[in-house]
Amino acid sequence: MPERFNIFIWLIVLCTAVFVYAVSFASFSVIENKHDVLADADTSEYVFLLKNFRIDKQIGNPWKVQHRSTADTAQKHKVHHVVYAAVGHAGYEMLAPVYDFLGWGRNRAVFGVNAIIAGINIILLAMLLRRNNPNSNTVLPFVLFYCIALSTWIYSSVPESWPFSATLVLLFFLLLEKRPLRPMYLGVTIGLIMLNNVYLAALLILLVFAIARDACNFTYFLRDIVIAGGTAAFAWLGGLTVLSCFDVAFRPDEFVRYTLWFKQFVYLGLPRTDPYVWKAAITNLFINSFVSNQPDPKLPMEALQITLSTSVMGTVATIAYVAVVCVAFWGFIRSFSDGLRLKGARSLLDDPSVLPILWCVCMLAVTVMLYYASGFLYSTIVVPILIVLFCRHLDLKIFWQRLLFYTTLIVIMSNNIDQIVKFRDALFSM
Repeated sequence: MPERFNIFIWLIVLCTAVFVYAVSFASFSVIENKHDVLADADTSEYVFLLKNFRIDKQIGNPWKVQHRSTADTAQKHKVHHVVYAAVGHAGYEMLAPVYDFLGWGRNRAVFGVNAIIAGINIILLAMLLRRNNPNSNTVLPFVLFYCIALSTWIYSSVPESWPFSATLVLLFFLLLEKRPLRPMYLGVTIGLIMLNNVYLAALLILLVFAIARDACNFTYFLRDIVIAGGTAAFAWLGGLTVLSCFDVAFRPDEFVRYTLWFKQFVYLGLPRTDPYVWKAAITNLFINSFVSNQPDPKLPMEALQITLSTSVMGTVATIAYVAVVCVAFWGFIRSFSDGLRLKGARSLLDDPSVLPILWCVCMLAVTVMLYYASGFLYSTIVVPILIVLFCRHLDLKIFWQRLLFYTTLIVIMSNNIDQIVKFRDALFSM
């Protein structure tokens, strides 16, 4: 009976989350028709792409600098996120008849795609948390923390490729848990993941670290990283070559040339050493991704500053969230210090928290190097890994930590509901 009840609770949480995501922004035509109106997401372009995707047809000119149309940017997303485009289009085609049957209108079905993907992410995160739970915490509250995080909520509610990238990242973390490691298979997996988001090549850093942890000597370490890197490159280039048979834009040299051009096209101009670049990247990746309370749905880089200066509720929620981060970080320092004392430098390789922390650091570096203004967008693949770290280093059996965590959960949920309502009001007035 308790087990059945537990499954029932999980089903309620999962179905509620998917439903909330599916309806949060589905009634706003401005999201479908106007570029960059919500949290730096190219929603209008993704709506167009998911409805009109064809692997064998270019739908626009992604090289255009001035007067770029929705189709032009949609073609860019097709090239850079082709797996999501294909999966999302298939999801739209399956959901459209359901939406028609329910009387919701098939055009709104595009908003259900990421809601379903978010449901899958919730399941994958729950699996990962069960394997990273040394204090035997109840997993459900941590999953709820993920569900109500602001970037999770927003990007699960609109067409956008990053939640699917989070799916792939969670799957890769689950694969890294399996022993023994299979460098060839994991390399191929990374290569295929790169077809959806080339910058997820950063996963190779995690694989190199995992190989170093398991290698019995330096020769085996070098052999395995060569195998992993080689198979990743082969799978990625091979995948692009196959795709180029349908659309020449996927040809490897064309893909690289366009990616480098587009990086320059969106460059904002500030040097990477500018403190503002790091402030924007850090706050949007690690703070605003969980909590914010300000009126601009575009979520400006100064969102934290605006929240602290204009919203009492947002300030309280932010302070509570930072307190949870500090307690979890202190827990990591204590466990790492214990490992260092017992194992010496080897603890750096053996500590299970090192890979999640390394991923967060890698994504900060990627954000600064590529496009520091998109920290909130990129946070979609950081938030679930931060939740893993919270689960590893908070002990909810300790009364004061349990009180802090549940209070923070309630405060952030209340705040983010208010934030979503403010965004809805702003979109309604556009």
